[in-house]
Amino acid sequence: MSVIPELRLILATNTAGLPPQASTTGFIPMDHGEAIELLEKAGLWFGPRHILEECEDYRQIIPYIILRVGDRVVRYTRTPAGGEVRLHGRMSIGLGGHVDLADAETSGDCFKLLGTVEQAAQRELKEELGDVTCECRRWVGLLVDNDTAVGRVHIGLIGVWNINNLPYRETEDAVGEVELVSLDKLGEQVERLETWSAMLLPWLESELLGSNPAKILREV
Repeated sequence: MSVIPELRLILATNTAGLPPQASTTGFIPMDHGEAIELLEKAGLWFGPRHILEECEDYRQIIPYIILRVGDRVVRYTRTPAGGEVRLHGRMSIGLGGHVDLADAETSGDCFKLLGTVEQAAQRELKEELGDVTCECRRWVGLLVDNDTAVGRVHIGLIGVWNINNLPYRETEDAVGEVELVSLDKLGEQVERLETWSAMLLPWLESELLGSNPAKILREV
C-alpha cells in the first residue's frame, strides 16, 4: 500500500490584491497595523506549499523578525543544516518562516491575521533561539523581491521586536553564530548578508540612527 505524503498548508496572500507599491522590488515601510490590513484586503489562503512554491498568483507570507537590544540587532549565520541551499553561509538579521495552518487564530467564524502571524513568529523564534521574551512588537512594513523566481512567490512581513538580552544559545541546527551587532558592523558585512537583510539595512540605519528612532519604539 502506498503512503500518502503529508500535506503542509501554509498562509499566502493574493498577489493581484496587493497595493501598487508591491510591483517594485524593495521594502515598503508602513505604520504598525497597516501591513496587516493590506494583506487582509488582498485576500488570504492556506494552500499546499508544493503548489504555492510554483504559483506566482499567490505570495507566501513570511514573518521576518528583527530582534533589537538597545542600538544593536541580533545577527546569525545560516548553516548547511538549513533546507535552503542558496542561503547556506549567509548572514541574516531576520528570524521567522512560513505560517502554518496550526498557527491560525480565530474568533468565532473570523480569522485573525495579526494573532496568527504573531503566533507563527513566536513559534519560529522558540525553535531557532529558545525562549525569547519581547517587550514591544511592531510590524513595520512589507518586503517584496520581484527579481527572482523564489522572491515572486513570497512576501516578507517585517517586524522589529525589542528584547532585553541575547538568548542563551540557538536551538536549531540551521542557526549558527548568533550575536548582537551594531548597524555599522552590519554595513561592513553587507556582502555576506542574505538579500532580504541587505534590503532592510538602509531603512534600519535611517530609523535606528536617524532623526526619528522613537517611531519603532512605541509600545502597542
